[in-house]
Amino acid sequence: MEPILSLAATLKSYMDGLLRRDESGNLYVLDDELGDRASCCTTAETACLYAMLGGASGSEADTETAAALIDDVLRRQLPSGAFGQPYYVKKGEQGTVDIAEIGASANSLYHVYKATRNESAKTSLIRSADYLLTQVAEENPCAIYKNPNARMHDVLNGDIYAAHTLGRAYELTGNPAYLSQIRRTVAHVADRFGRHSPGWWPYTELWDGSVGMGNSVAYQVTIVAFAHTLLPLLEEPLRERWKRIEEEAVHTVLQALRDGPNDDNEAPWWCRDWPNVPEIVLALSRVPHIGEAQAYVAGRLREIGDGMEREGAAYFRPKVKHDDPERSPVTTTFRKAATFAALLSAIYLDGTTS
Repeated sequence: MEPILSLAATLKSYMDGLLRRDESGNLYVLDDELGDRASCCTTAETACLYAMLGGASGSEADTETAAALIDDVLRRQLPSGAFGQPYYVKKGEQGTVDIAEIGASANSLYHVYKATRNESAKTSLIRSADYLLTQVAEENPCAIYKNPNARMHDVLNGDIYAAHTLGRAYELTGNPAYLSQIRRTVAHVADRFGRHSPGWWPYTELWDGSVGMGNSVAYQVTIVAFAHTLLPLLEEPLRERWKRIEEEAVHTVLQALRDGPNDDNEAPWWCRDWPNVPEIVLALSRVPHIGEAQAYVAGRLREIGDGMEREGAAYFRPKVKHDDPERSPVTTTFRKAATFAALLSAIYLDGTTS
């Protein structure tokens, strides 16, 4: 775990420079390229990095920073329980709502609560989980709508983001409604594996079960990475079935990584920059018994460490061009750094915290 803590410490030095206090003295993170407070999701991810380092080093200051940043998340969480997504939004308009922001925040909220016992983290996570229960699909109660404006199809990685969030909330509350939905949703996603192409989930299906958008390494690894924490909550037959699916899905991804991006293994064109898909590293870290997967994880972490040593935080500078002055950036350096921080925290804390 030492390389992870070393990378995390380097990231923290960058994030330290973005900490600010508002007129009321409340701590927050400035996303300088966004020109505003960091999103709730990236703030939670940053908080988790501080919680991880605080726990590893015994630093009360880092633990206090984590708790204070989660207070900021709760203050800005939408009344519905969702999180606003401020990227590529027209000036003057509110941010969009998307299940990815919720799913990517859940592990951080859970671990910050475990580390700090800050009730803001628990409250925010429960509010997110309760919101997701309002988004159960009318067409199939095993699925969860990706966002309120994308109800025309089933986004399978979004289903697992939802189940992951419900799982982390269940661990803190024991709410049986969460557990029932988790098991329905995981069984549903298991049923969809390999239906159209051996070893694959499609990115999206239409409600009649046909493919909406095809295979995607980037979204397949999201399913693997975020479903893994649910294994202890599944009944044994489903748990054993999911372990077999997880292994097959990982071997499919490893073959795709050898082949390189093409129309068969990465239908969404915007996901073909695989070195900048941190979920690949997280997913492959979930299968420690597969040597090739662990070699990829170790190699990728070394590459990132070398890149950060050469370039600092600029290593995470987005490659996506932003040329619409009427919209906020598509993404930012800080957002990508915070996503990587969440990856490090998940690898470290999911393996050390029950």
